[in-house]
Amino acid sequence: MILRGTCRVGTGLLVEISQEGCRIGCVMPAAAMPDRIENGEVLVISPEGAEPFEARVRWSGNGTLGFRLVQAFHHHELDRLIRTCRGEFDAPEARDYGT
Repeated sequence: MILRGTCRVGTGLLVEISQEGCRIGCVMPAAAMPDRIENGEVLVISPEGAEPFEARVRWSGNGTLGFRLVQAFHHHELDRLIRTCRGEFDAPEARDYGT
């Protein structure tokens, strides 16, 4: 989920993540977003099951947003986020289908 303060402005799939940036493939078409997302704007990225983090919009195009994190992740924070997004902390019965 992509937030402006506490207001949702979009949803998408966290496609790439690094210590200093991320890329989100937007599931919601730009025309359906309640407000336009501008380059340079600081938004909150709130991945399901993980701690939200602030990031500045660097670019957008083809339904994708590129961000630079306001505060870079430490290695252990990045590792935990990646493992959470992969579902490594899910209950075993919740992972019966798929991976």
